Amino acid sequence: MDISVTLFGGLRHFLPAGSSFNKCNISVDEGSRLDTLLQQLPIPPEKPYIVIINDEKVSREDYADITIQSVDEIVLLPPIKGG
Repeated sequence: MDISVTLFGGLRHFLPAGSSFNKCNISVDEGSRLDTLLQQLPIPPEKPYIVIINDEKVSREDYADITIQSVDEIVLLPPIKGG
């Protein structure tokens, strides 16, 4: 199944070739977990980001426990800093 993923800010640099402005489709097997999907993106492990699925923030500890569906809206954001 294909999952649509949106990357914002500097994370857009890690979109696979052939992606549109800030979106890509990633193919995963039915029943795949969020961590499996994220491993297909070439984001360096030291690069921090926030994952939002269907408008809810997901904790990093939960990535391996979340089964993704083709209808899920997955967004990756860089941390927001203020000052």
